[in-house]
Amino acid sequence: MLLPLLCAVAMGNPTELSLASLFTDSMVLQRESTVPVWGRAAPGREVRVHASWGEAASVTHADAAGRWSVQLATPRAGGPHELVVMAEREIRLRDVQVGEVWLCSGQSNMEWKVRPGELGGVLDAAEEIAAGEHPKIRHFDVENRASLRPEERCLGAWQACTPATVGEFSAVAYFFARELVRELDVPVGVINASWSGTRIEAWLDEATTRSFAELRSDLAILEGLRSANSTEPLDPQVSSVLHNGMLAPLAPFAVRGFLWYQGEANRANHALYRRMQPAFVEHLRQRFDGPSAQPFYFVQIAPFGYEDDEGETGALRDAQRRCLAQPDTGMAVTMDIGDPADIHPANKQEVGRRLALWALAKTYGREGVVHSGPLYREHCVEGTRVRVRFDSLGSGLIEGGDHITGFEVAGEDRRFRRAAAHIDGDSVLVWSGEVPRPVAVRYGFAADSQPILFNKSWLPAAAFRTDDWPVP
Repeated sequence: MLLPLLCAVAMGNPTELSLASLFTDSMVLQRESTVPVWGRAAPGREVRVHASWGEAASVTHADAAGRWSVQLATPRAGGPHELVVMAEREIRLRDVQVGEVWLCSGQSNMEWKVRPGELGGVLDAAEEIAAGEHPKIRHFDVENRASLRPEERCLGAWQACTPATVGEFSAVAYFFARELVRELDVPVGVINASWSGTRIEAWLDEATTRSFAELRSDLAILEGLRSANSTEPLDPQVSSVLHNGMLAPLAPFAVRGFLWYQGEANRANHALYRRMQPAFVEHLRQRFDGPSAQPFYFVQIAPFGYEDDEGETGALRDAQRRCLAQPDTGMAVTMDIGDPADIHPANKQEVGRRLALWALAKTYGREGVVHSGPLYREHCVEGTRVRVRFDSLGSGLIEGGDHITGFEVAGEDRRFRRAAAHIDGDSVLVWSGEVPRPVAVRYGFAADSQPILFNKSWLPAAAFRTDDWPVP
């Protein structure tokens, strides 16, 4: 993968040797791969990169603009290693680990920290922090920054996981990494580039933004600010500004895959979200290096009692579900672990674990791992009832209470009514006495819905709808 086009902001003094922001002590490099290492040096200067696990150095020369890049073969998991970069001076990186690297992004539920605070606080936080001695876990937190143009540099540092540092980690990223370390016994690096309350539009690159006619107003804002050479703080909701400030400086770092927890801020344009998320995924896969078929695992947003919700939340959840049609994607469902009174569910341990189940089963090939709850496959009308069939049944469907809740049915009038439901083998029969001729089914559609359909591994069914009718 080619080094992406970089903006004119230099990586420090362009006549001195420097490395991209992710290359620091305590970093993690993707194992058993060929990873890019890049930076700046005086134009024409020879640059040598030597890794302690290899014999020969990789050699290149800085181009006319001072940019240089080499491809470095990485060994099996392990460490600590050293990485030495030499030109007119020497940079020596210590405690370099080789293992698995994941890029994590989204809005506040991904930004949410382990420790209590304005943007943090998980279940049993004090106990989790006290038990946070995991030297194989490394976390890089990208400082929040919006930019009108793609940046070369970002602020952040790799930290090894200890009780003194884990409180500042992204909770979802940390609990995901903890599961991988337990199961794979290799170093795991998680890069957290998240910003509370932000739309997916802000994380798209400008070229992707231009592919959506619906985002022309955002492009007009960008062009106006550039023309005016504005120095005012940027609105982090404008298309591409977070890509420019927080993702562009990271590419083309080699990663195994991506984690994404976002969507609450896009409830109002859920229909467009069905197209924007796949476009975002394609761009990430093009920009970042790493093993082929980089997976993208994301979270279906949790129950929350939004004011004046008219179906937007349910439609957004269904838009997320439909993004599973894209290859090498997976969705962790949170319908059973949310809090209708709190948009930030405290049980981030289970969110991380469920994302890790997808990775263990689909990325790392662990046999026998049930990685998903029931996912809607198809339905058929049988008289006054609708039979709904699912994928990802595991060893079978199960109710989490006295009776199944969360189903609705509608007839040709498109008016949905609360429905009764019961499990019938590997499917669910749904009906309502008020809808004698059903044509459509919804499940978990209400904003604060907490339905109780699971498989026998206690992974919940994903919210879905069978219709594609307009939602306000």
